[in-house]
Amino acid sequence: MLSPRLAAIRAPILVIWLAAAVLAAIDFLRDVEPAHVRLALFIATVVVEVLALATAMAGRRALAGDDPTRGASTAICLGLALRVAAELRLGLMYLAAVPSVILKHPALADAFLYGLRYLYIAADLALLLGVVRTLRGLRRSGLGIRTRPRDLLAVLLVVPLPLAVYALQADVVPTPSDHGIITFRLLAASVGALAGGYCVVLAGAALQLGGTWAWIWGAAGVAGIARALSFVAAAAADHALPRAGAILLEQGLLWTFACAWLLVTALHWQHVRRV
Repeated sequence: MLSPRLAAIRAPILVIWLAAAVLAAIDFLRDVEPAHVRLALFIATVVVEVLALATAMAGRRALAGDDPTRGASTAICLGLALRVAAELRLGLMYLAAVPSVILKHPALADAFLYGLRYLYIAADLALLLGVVRTLRGLRRSGLGIRTRPRDLLAVLLVVPLPLAVYALQADVVPTPSDHGIITFRLLAASVGALAGGYCVVLAGAALQLGGTWAWIWGAAGVAGIARALSFVAAAAADHALPRAGAILLEQGLLWTFACAWLLVTALHWQHVRRV
């Protein structure tokens, strides 16, 4: 069970997540332009991701210099920072505000439009590193945490996700200007699924420590799975789902990702402050 103080953090984040998701769904059903609904939810997502980054940095500062999980916190902060940088790039594209100096030079435009999207994969890899180092740090702390065979079965929940992206993209012909989109989606879905599966494994192992750690890494598992599912939604656009519905589902899953990581970082910050 969470302490009352930690439970008080969990409740408002869950309410914020639900409220934004419901409002976006209502706007969509009222025939509000899907691009406008997605943009509003995207902006909310970026704000929450910035809050998650700030909270993660506060949690890292609260750790002692010799804490075995400090390196993991550093990796998680790096992952969230890379994520925010990638989102700012995407925001400029959504708002048609990419600086003209970039668009006027083909090499810079290609790097900005197609190269910098790999910041998302770099962010997911950093988060994965943070999760792996967290498990190692908890083991070194002498708490007796161990991964059980049944915990490893959680990986089976995420294995089909990259396969689903591959199946949905098999018949898609990419635009002449973006032949790398399919490769990007497959790589990103694979890394996201791996990170999500590892978080779920860690959550199962963290149950041995009590409620707080299980909630922290359970929320991280939800974030990783939502991230991987977002690529399935993107791949399904114009193929298995109507495009408008697919892009809103994708952004809704990314909203879930952001809120889950805010819950992770907020619970961790309060936990290390009271230890």
